[in-house]
Amino acid sequence: MTSMNHFDIGSCVYLKKFSFSKNESKITTADSLDYRYIPITKNSVSLGIKASHDARIALRTHLGIDSNVYEIIIGGWGNTMSAIKRNNTEPDVAEADTRDILNPDEICDIFVQWSCDGLLSVSREDDFDMPFMSYKDRSPFVINYIGVSTAWGATGEWIIEECQFTSPAIRQQLMDTCHFWVDFNEAFGLPRNAVMASEDGLYIGRAHHQGTVTPGGIRDNVCTIAWGGNGHEKREFQVLCGKDVNWVKSWEGSVPLHALPAGETEDGYALFVGRVLHEGIYHIGKIQPNHQVCYIPLNGQEMSYMEYETLIIHDNYGVECIGR
Repeated sequence: MTSMNHFDIGSCVYLKKFSFSKNESKITTADSLDYRYIPITKNSVSLGIKASHDARIALRTHLGIDSNVYEIIIGGWGNTMSAIKRNNTEPDVAEADTRDILNPDEICDIFVQWSCDGLLSVSREDDFDMPFMSYKDRSPFVINYIGVSTAWGATGEWIIEECQFTSPAIRQQLMDTCHFWVDFNEAFGLPRNAVMASEDGLYIGRAHHQGTVTPGGIRDNVCTIAWGGNGHEKREFQVLCGKDVNWVKSWEGSVPLHALPAGETEDGYALFVGRVLHEGIYHIGKIQPNHQVCYIPLNGQEMSYMEYETLIIHDNYGVECIGR
């Protein structure tokens, strides 16, 4: 059943398993208000949709319930109209007559684009310079995630093209902050200006492992990182040095605006430094936003936590959290 009054955001469900090739992600959605999310670092996206009606696209900053979000409904109201909503409020900020735009047996190619001046536009892929629906937001927000769903009796198949992971901006931050990290030399011990993570002798490091650069905690001149379900002890690593740091409470993959990118996964996802208090002892691990958790090494295993603290290196940081 198609509803004209309910335009619910639904739950934030991060898509951990999806078919991925070099240029596209293939996703199947059930009849559910829950969105299936993946990160996005572009300002546009091409989507192929097979559904009978009510194909829904969400664009949001982070995966918390307080995130700003645009919702784009394609083929709603019995496959007669499309609409854009902002933050699940009435009225729609844009509507268009799109009768029979969707077909459960054929792919409908949609192009969505958003710009820094707040213009959000939706067009057919073969006519992308002539949007059939657009909205100019006077208070635009950063978009880091795209979600898809089908609801009100519909199911769908999606092809999302050219999804990227670590953004150029974050990659640039990784390069610009490389001088914060100093190679550990066992003969000299920890640098005098090494950043302490807790008063019991815990410091912050990062190490190479299986094609990654992974942050972890240093104790007794050993850096322990979490990867692949296990903890790994590293004697060759780098130490974070010389910065005044703060810790900001975070959750579900979100990180504060001034979080320090500290590494990358083997697939190119950015990693940030997280801290978890377990049985009265702090542990340092990696925040992996695309998994919505912070992983720490604990008793030889890799353990995940949805609530954690994020390291920031700016004294006057903003409290807003964004998923990266």
